[in-house]
Amino acid sequence: MTIMACLVSQQHVPNLLAIQAVKPDRLVLLVTPGMKKREKDAHLLKALAAGGRDYSAEHEIVDVVDENSIATVSRALEQSLEKHPDDEWIVNLTGGTKPMSIGAYVFSRDRKLKTLYIAESDQHHAIDLLGGAPTDLDHQVSTAEFLAGYGFDLLNSHTLEKNENSARKWVDIAAMLTANHDDGSLREMLGRLHSLQEKKVKTSRKAWEREGLTLSDRDGISLRDSSLRAAIAGEFNLEESGARLTGHLDKHAAEFLTGKWLEVFVWSLLLPFEDRGIWDLHLGVNAGRKGSGESNDFDVSFMQDQSLCIVECKTGGQDHDPGANTTLYKIEAVKAGLMAIRMKTYLATTSPNVVKQGTGRIKESVANRCKLYNCTIVHGEPLREMAKLFLNEDPSLHERVAATFHLNQQGSVGGERL
Repeated sequence: MTIMACLVSQQHVPNLLAIQAVKPDRLVLLVTPGMKKREKDAHLLKALAAGGRDYSAEHEIVDVVDENSIATVSRALEQSLEKHPDDEWIVNLTGGTKPMSIGAYVFSRDRKLKTLYIAESDQHHAIDLLGGAPTDLDHQVSTAEFLAGYGFDLLNSHTLEKNENSARKWVDIAAMLTANHDDGSLREMLGRLHSLQEKKVKTSRKAWEREGLTLSDRDGISLRDSSLRAAIAGEFNLEESGARLTGHLDKHAAEFLTGKWLEVFVWSLLLPFEDRGIWDLHLGVNAGRKGSGESNDFDVSFMQDQSLCIVECKTGGQDHDPGANTTLYKIEAVKAGLMAIRMKTYLATTSPNVVKQGTGRIKESVANRCKLYNCTIVHGEPLREMAKLFLNEDPSLHERVAATFHLNQQGSVGGERL
């Protein structure tokens, strides 16, 4: 039997990667009072189960009372070894406090055990500090595994694929809306739709869920651009009467036109890169703790370099948030809630509230806040340009998307239809 000893810490990914690579029969988890209080041992086991490795009946918890004592850690491991003296032992030093790592190293060195360490800068290999061969870390951490290690659940995994398949039919119209987002008539029409939606929801959420919106002449849903108007009418089976649009929009179509079109477009830009540098790309992940009644929606999310990346998408004038402070605070709050150190966040927005008028540049105050939060803003002009490249099936889109979202240069040609 192979046993792996791990030092449990706030960041679970290094332990998860080592366990997925070695596939030990049993785990020995060294846990300090602080980590036990945060249930980090349970979170690690939950993350492993989410990735198909259930150690619920094959693990031992070793309490480390003094996390700053080298001798305490070495002695705790010796006591655990006495229970399984004939088994193969592997020690993962990545995690815990420095004295814990030293104590585990002393224990491992004295017995000439395989002693693994994973550097933050290289999550693809675990080196053996005693000179043995490195261990390849090929496992790709999923969104569910990542969230589970911080005590959260992927709440809508059962509906993601269905919703994403439904969104594929709207990719072209999403690109058209993005390419024309600065058209005054379009902004007015989408704003009017949003007001009608809010009114319907306020009157009766159940009726909104069941019926969506019925547009009549008196609602004044009009658009001057005839080609864009015809595309919207054709996609959603609406009637054109001069510049006006009438007919029925179900809930999903109405939600798309009142803002989700940008989410669909950003998601479609990233699709050619899936399994070519990024993975587990999703539209509309809902994350939270089961039974808590609280959750967060990730407009677009994907995994890269064993960490979660989130894109928050905003359309409309965002008059209630002139400096994007509320939106940026929300993004930072999600990161703070997870306490993950390697997350990437993006704000994709067609709203003019982040751009200094007349310059096309991001406002200095917004740029400074983004730098503080380590959040990248993709504003209206680059989004419009990428939408035009998409619609023209321009192969240069691939390189543009890769640069914008800090991706590698693999993947299929940008602009290809889905």
